[in-house]
Amino acid sequence: WRGWLPALALPLAMFAALLALGGDRGYFYRDAGIHNFDTIKYAGAAENLSVEHNFRLVNRIWRDDDGGFRYSLWGRFPVGGYALVKLALLPFGDDIAAKLLAARVLTLLMFCGAALLAYLSISRVTGSRAVALAATPLGFSGLHTVYYADWVMSQGVMDVFGAALAFHGMTVFVQEGRFRQLVVKTCAALLLGWHVYGLLLPFIAFGLGGEAVALFRSAVSANERAGIHRARSAIISLVRSRYVALAAVAILFGSALLAFNIANEYAAYGGNRPLSETTMLRAALGRVGLRATTEMAWGRYLEQQLFRLGVMVAPYSPARAVGYDFPAWETSGAGGGRQETPLAPVVLGAAAMCAGLAAAALVRRFRILTATAVLFGFCWAILMRYSARDTVHLYEALPYIGAALALFTLALMGARRRLGERAVLGICAAAALAFAASVFYAGQIDRNEDEAERDKIEMADVTAIREIAGGDRIRVIPKRDAWSRRALKPWVWRFYLSGSYSKNTDCSSEDDAGFVVAPYRHESLNLLTPENRFAFLYKETSPLEICRAERRRLESSEPAARSVFDVYLEDDSITFLKDPCAPADYEAPFYAYAHPVDLDDVPERNKQDGIHPTYIRDPKIVDIGAVFDSACIMTLQLPTYPIAAIETGQRITGVKTLWKVWAAPPLGAEARAFYESAYRAIASSGEPAVRAEFDLYLDDDGDTLSYLKEPCGEDDARGRFFLSVHPVDVGDLPAERLDIGHDSLNFTFAPPAGAFFNGKCMANRELPDYPISHVETGRFIPGEGELWSASVAVGD
Repeated sequence: WRGWLPALALPLAMFAALLALGGDRGYFYRDAGIHNFDTIKYAGAAENLSVEHNFRLVNRIWRDDDGGFRYSLWGRFPVGGYALVKLALLPFGDDIAAKLLAARVLTLLMFCGAALLAYLSISRVTGSRAVALAATPLGFSGLHTVYYADWVMSQGVMDVFGAALAFHGMTVFVQEGRFRQLVVKTCAALLLGWHVYGLLLPFIAFGLGGEAVALFRSAVSANERAGIHRARSAIISLVRSRYVALAAVAILFGSALLAFNIANEYAAYGGNRPLSETTMLRAALGRVGLRATTEMAWGRYLEQQLFRLGVMVAPYSPARAVGYDFPAWETSGAGGGRQETPLAPVVLGAAAMCAGLAAAALVRRFRILTATAVLFGFCWAILMRYSARDTVHLYEALPYIGAALALFTLALMGARRRLGERAVLGICAAAALAFAASVFYAGQIDRNEDEAERDKIEMADVTAIREIAGGDRIRVIPKRDAWSRRALKPWVWRFYLSGSYSKNTDCSSEDDAGFVVAPYRHESLNLLTPENRFAFLYKETSPLEICRAERRRLESSEPAARSVFDVYLEDDSITFLKDPCAPADYEAPFYAYAHPVDLDDVPERNKQDGIHPTYIRDPKIVDIGAVFDSACIMTLQLPTYPIAAIETGQRITGVKTLWKVWAAPPLGAEARAFYESAYRAIASSGEPAVRAEFDLYLDDDGDTLSYLKEPCGEDDARGRFFLSVHPVDVGDLPAERLDIGHDSLNFTFAPPAGAFFNGKCMANRELPDYPISHVETGRFIPGEGELWSASVAVGD
């Protein structure tokens, strides 16, 4: 009991921390809806796994009119992980929310199981339960480890669990020679994912190398005749080595798993696609450099690996402590040439790798295990180099957990020798706090309560759809959400409608057989779910009819802005419509910047200089919209917080902007209350600095100039406002302004620069941060001249 009590208490405590500290903004905050792209893909394939379909790994199944099946395949990973998730989903029947939750709970349990196996391995290697109790939570408290703790995918916690299982087999084998146990655990790990090959590579290389050195030393030390005989015996012994047997088993078993996936994919396409063109075989060949892929330069690649190692050995949050903001840094395209890799994690990773290899060389006891753990991540990275892209997906840092655990273990062993066992037990408390802090911080990343509420509504919509149409053929006109990671996107339906026969469609289809799910609500058609909010089910209604009804509805109202496209704004969406529409109109990508009423409403990850805090990046109608009859239409979801205005249009990146307009949605009660409060706060702060057509207020720090007018209408703010800033020292001006002697911050009163509400007008303009003597401002209308002007003293 003294030995097993801490072994059992550790994973239970870690699981309790994951549940309790995540809270309603952590892991179980997402229990009502979609979590992430990888979870949905993996869970969808697991849900569709069945004997009827020969255990094919498919995201979507469709039944043709002749009764034949068509598949959308997605099976890059071994079938064992999918089967395990399938078993977790089975007890929950048709409750899709419970299934999603069950899949994530299973992954969290595997996270804690990996910690248990790590504890058992470390306590075996070190002979100290105290060291194992401290090193395990420290190694598992990396921000990325806990952030991805409930991502249902083979590249994440499943592979970490498999690697921990195989490493425990290696530990028992090195200590006690139990080869059969090592083989069984290695095969079990391969059933979950491919990362275990990164662990086997150094283990087999060092083990076989060590045996070879020992055997040939014996041969060299003997006389010539005996030496030749011993050399022959050494070669035979190496061929019969259990390390060679382990390599053979791993290769054969992994090849069998891969062959199963390839054969299933080949059969799914009816043999019409060449075997060499199956996605599984192409991916496998690309991984090992046998098929042409984009190969990353060694310098750039090594830099990324050191970065990943650095962020894994950083004890715990916050991310900024190691030089970058996660996950915004990853999702902004860092590593793809748009941002430089932060230096601090790279230096930390290089130091950690040097320290780990040096320690592995110096530590005599079970050196092979230490070296294997330290090199696990790098060996997997080398195997993957040929398929690497110049981006950073930070779940790819998870194999470096081996190096993190090894480094913490070695450091704690040193502390134990110097300070004693009791000191290490004290460190256990600090390790527990580090893990708890990391879980709490990860639970706050990328979450907001508005999305939680929408997730619940979406899940209610999907539940109603499944109750009516489950098991039948369903066509889906998907809705794209450019503002967040979760919404009714095309790939989401692959999980939501798993177990049914579904496929994505577009507005050009005139087939009215079966059911259609659309993001548009029209009671004039055969609508079956009038109570739904985001997704609506129709019976015996073609996608073309639904899209035509949506176009008629839009055309019956006035657009918020007109240009090449008419732009319509509603409570939760922005729609672009053009009729007639030609390919030249819709091939260029769109962009949109949403300006909030209150910047504090915006999630931290979206605040970009306080100017364009939320944006759409280059969606195309040909990809996420609809082209039907002579029209084209694209609808995108808006943020849930109040918006003052949206700047939108089309542009060819790096070439030119084709068109641009401002569109302002009607101010809701919340937005009007916000502006009214801000107006009263400024007006009650004292006398204005200058009274003119507008009252001009300067804040106490001289940073912001406010324009207030009551009563006020759009005619009072027509035209253009000029704002000339005169510095104390002309040398503070930007180089292009030195000749004219002042800075120009001219603006129009259109939102978000200005706002009209409750018969009032208000605008706030931030001034440059250099010392200012005075500003000159006023309003003019081209063709009519200057209507008023004023000078406001700013400096002493």
